[in-house]
Amino acid sequence: MTKHIFLSFVEEDLETVRLFRGQARNKNSALAFDDYSVKVPYNSTSATYIRSKITEKIKASSVTIVLIGTHTWKSDWVAWEIKKSVELGKKVIGVRLKAGVLIPGALTEARAKIVDWKIDDIVREIG
Repeated sequence: MTKHIFLSFVEEDLETVRLFRGQARNKNSALAFDDYSVKVPYNSTSATYIRSKITEKIKASSVTIVLIGTHTWKSDWVAWEIKKSVELGKKVIGVRLKAGVLIPGALTEARAKIVDWKIDDIVREIG
């Protein structure tokens, strides 16, 4: 059975996210990734529309994985995606893309499990 994963990340980490997706697919073909990369400011006039589309993606997922890079902690979009995932009853997991990154406050509030970038550990945590 395929697990649909909603990926939450900041645009600055897009290249690393592509590598993450590739590694995860090689390890476990039963994972499918959904993301809605947002290049629009959180409070823009399109934000309501974008939030509705992201909500659809989160609803269709089994788990939300937050890929934590250097700037993730300050993203309003990532914080909103974490809170929406919790509101919708989705499991939320944080994955450190490198050592020493700051954990977003919304992940701490959600009491999300934070793991290092080790695909076997991540797949095990997804369940």
